Amino acid sequence: MEYKTTISIFSFLLLLIPLNGCSNSNNKLDIASSNSEDAGTAIEEGPVGEIGEEPVLLSPADIGEQLGDAVWEVATNACGTESGGSSFAVTPNIFITNEHVIGPDMTPTLISRNGDTLEGVVIGKDRGLDVAVVQISEPVDLWLEWADPNELREGEQVVSLGYPAPYYQFSVSSGSIISFLREGSSRIGIVSDEASDYGSSGGPLISETGQVVGVVTQETQEGGAQLLGESFTYSHLGAFIERSIQDGTVITENCDGFAYGTNTIGDYLWDLCADETYWACDNLYYLELYLPVGGEYTNFGATCGDQVEIEVDCVEYFETSFPISYGEDPNLDTLYDECSQGNGDSCDLLYFASWGTEEDNYFQHAATCGNTEEFDTTWCGWYVPELLGR
Repeated sequence: MEYKTTISIFSFLLLLIPLNGCSNSNNKLDIASSNSEDAGTAIEEGPVGEIGEEPVLLSPADIGEQLGDAVWEVATNACGTESGGSSFAVTPNIFITNEHVIGPDMTPTLISRNGDTLEGVVIGKDRGLDVAVVQISEPVDLWLEWADPNELREGEQVVSLGYPAPYYQFSVSSGSIISFLREGSSRIGIVSDEASDYGSSGGPLISETGQVVGVVTQETQEGGAQLLGESFTYSHLGAFIERSIQDGTVITENCDGFAYGTNTIGDYLWDLCADETYWACDNLYYLELYLPVGGEYTNFGATCGDQVEIEVDCVEYFETSFPISYGEDPNLDTLYDECSQGNGDSCDLLYFASWGTEEDNYFQHAATCGNTEEFDTTWCGWYVPELLGR
């Protein structure tokens, strides 16, 4: 039995759906900050050292010991789902984490490595950037600065701090910068080889000088079986973070996309999964990678319709297969026919319900809006663009 990992069912989907501060410094090492009477919420980027001053380089153990109190676990419980990850303070009352860590919970609990808890409210979240801004009412004593991405180098040592699986205890993981993700001339992300894992998401990736080079966001498989982490920089996230802090508007909790009955595509796959159509369970599990869904939908798909207690690939576990040709599945045949008749929403539903490979006739038909558009150039109906805000 193999546990679920990212597989190629939706590899072609990625062609269509893109993944979309610092504080006052003290005199200790100019890398982190503690509360002061004039501490505000403004975030600046980069160090504030004296001109010509050599930065103090820290070992992974030093970073964990001196900066770990700025990194807190995140625990969420809303809309029928419990989850969590990591976060870190960038001002006395502002924490940063991932949007996918927060999910639908707009009042997450933050837990320090000493077991202290704080209740937060989400004042900004963006699915495309996968970042969330959490405000707390009681200030913390330690927060972190952002590094200037342009001053980083390939091969430079970095450390991630967080609460990774399987133990979900405060952890220090060291590695190095492999390469940069770029958007034009801007370094928007860091690819690194430290051993981050589920639960590390939302935590900081820190340089040897103790500054945050990026927010740990996801893993990607490169170079064979080696898992490399992707962390996004202040150059990529800063404008949104600043705007969220300035607005300071608390976001209202909404279970749309996280509970059955709130997403048409999720409901369609859920119903098939409940009828022991196992390819639908797998597609339901991976749907959160491409649409704003999760919670009950993801859990139901992960357990093959509540039939197993662990996350498995249902097609493999139950020794079934994905239908790929017209006539192999009556449900997909119906969507195929409706798509051929000009029903764009049926084309898009077929897109997510099909396997998503080059030899998959259902997928090819859906990706061309019933052979009326170029491959993967546009959504065929209105439902998906409205979900994605496009």
